[in-house]
Amino acid sequence: MPYFPDPRQIQNARERTGDALGIEADSPLTMLEASVFLKYLLLEGLGGGEIRYWRAHWQTDAGIALRRRLEALLSDMLAGMGAINNLPEMEWGLLAEASLYRQRLVDLALETVLSEPLAPELCLQSSPASAPGFPAVLPGDGIHVVLFASAVFFTHEFYPLAVDAYEHDCGRYGGPRTHVFGAHMGWLAENGALRRAIYLDVASGRLVETDLAVPLHPDSVQFLCLGKQEQAHHAALSQRYHCLQVNPASPSRLADDKAATLAGWVALGLDVPVWQTVAPGDWETAFSFFERCAEIVVKPNQATEGELVAFFQRGDGQAKALLETHLQRCWMQGAAIMQQRCDGVGFLNPLSGIRQTLALRLNLAFDGQRYGLESGYAQLGRDWQHPASCGRGGGIMPIDEAISGLDYDGKPVRLDAQDWRRICTQAGRAASLFEGLLLMGLDVLLDCGQDGKIIPVFLEANPRPAGLGHSRLLADDPSVPAWMGVSLKLWGNLGLA
Repeated sequence: MPYFPDPRQIQNARERTGDALGIEADSPLTMLEASVFLKYLLLEGLGGGEIRYWRAHWQTDAGIALRRRLEALLSDMLAGMGAINNLPEMEWGLLAEASLYRQRLVDLALETVLSEPLAPELCLQSSPASAPGFPAVLPGDGIHVVLFASAVFFTHEFYPLAVDAYEHDCGRYGGPRTHVFGAHMGWLAENGALRRAIYLDVASGRLVETDLAVPLHPDSVQFLCLGKQEQAHHAALSQRYHCLQVNPASPSRLADDKAATLAGWVALGLDVPVWQTVAPGDWETAFSFFERCAEIVVKPNQATEGELVAFFQRGDGQAKALLETHLQRCWMQGAAIMQQRCDGVGFLNPLSGIRQTLALRLNLAFDGQRYGLESGYAQLGRDWQHPASCGRGGGIMPIDEAISGLDYDGKPVRLDAQDWRRICTQAGRAASLFEGLLLMGLDVLLDCGQDGKIIPVFLEANPRPAGLGHSRLLADDPSVPAWMGVSLKLWGNLGLA
């Protein structure tokens, strides 16, 4: 078995660390920078071919196997740590005994394998942070905490929020007023205070994760990346805190119920797909709905972020059998929802010539008076037969790029200023259904009306919107390339509390 790490792997990891952190490859590493080096050393243990394999299989349970592979490499690295002599005076004994530090190294390596870089490097601090090394929190300033349960990809969701808060405060107050921290559910004290946290070090442009010498008590909290049990985690965390919440579990339940949301939108006069909820085992209702529609979409009523979404065409000879199997999977989570497919407008890929499904993720924030559309991105399916979802092999692109290639029934269509105003206005009305939510993501399909104009078709809402690292702040003209960001209005609203 090859020795790990060997000198070449150590040198490669050192060079990658320098590139990632913007430092000279031969400059001494600080303790914080050493964690980034160790992450890249783990990736050297995988090698390029193995990394490509894991990326191709990330949608399966291969993530569990990848974690075990990285844990084994870390054990080998600790056994051969004598070969690593270009680090600061690291407490190797502490690393060998600090299970959380090792777990977080594996988390960060796994995230790097499975995703593109959407946030700065996260540096792990091995000793508790305290003043003056820790950013001072002035009396009266707000501490906003983003709580998570699933560590992988969390930095992608956290970073744009921290930047938005900083930009908002600097523009309004001349400096930061709201201090944004990230905290895993397992890092909380019994009273909800933070014992460990992630924060953005603006001066260095890096994210830092550290234990806290003095626990922090939040003034407001937010819930993202809560994993497979996100609704249960959301409810438990929301009940635990009595401060301002983005967003409380109680008003979030309406958004989590797709059928109830669609019914509310119909009452507001908005366009939604024709739908039918189907209780577990109700085959008669399911097949009756299928026979009424040329093509349908089926998913669990409580699922989020594209989980178990599938298309079925009535004319497909295998469709009925495939539908039976898919419904049984959906029913494992409760009732299913069936919808008539109504995404007539798609995206014609200029490079491949493939027509792809398209859905817009629109992020709206409440400014104390009304909901306003602030940011978003476009989700694409891998082709016209698969839903617009990353979880189903699709991708994400900025909205300005997506609308440059809109296609309806094989012909190019243009989204004009009037179309965009209609989308913005109706998105605000759709968000108004969810009283008590401060930030939400709306999934919107595009179709063409009888007059040939593009119309928004509202699909679902998410009170824990994902993909924030892909979000771009939207201007009055959506065809203009936009800056990274989620919401600036949100931070002014937190100051109202």
